[in-house]
Amino acid sequence: MATQQTFQMQREFMTMEECKIELLSKGSSKGTYDVMRDFVNDMNFDYDWLAAGCKNDETGEEFIIEPTYPKGKPDELEGLDFDRKPAIQL
Repeated sequence: MATQQTFQMQREFMTMEECKIELLSKGSSKGTYDVMRDFVNDMNFDYDWLAAGCKNDETGEEFIIEPTYPKGKPDELEGLDFDRKPAIQL
């Protein structure tokens, strides 16, 4: 089973602010991040997400979001450190 894979979405933003707005959009049901719901659906539910972000390759600035767990973090995620690996192109 493949775990801790990194994916790079095929979209570029003109500013970091545009990317933040896209990542933080929650227009869908149950208060989930739209971009992450779309990712999980597009991947046929084979993957879940543990972090999403934007990075400006020129300045090195990063913006990362992580899921919250209203019912508590799943046991299988406790104590894991999610390092940032090179992206897999989608």
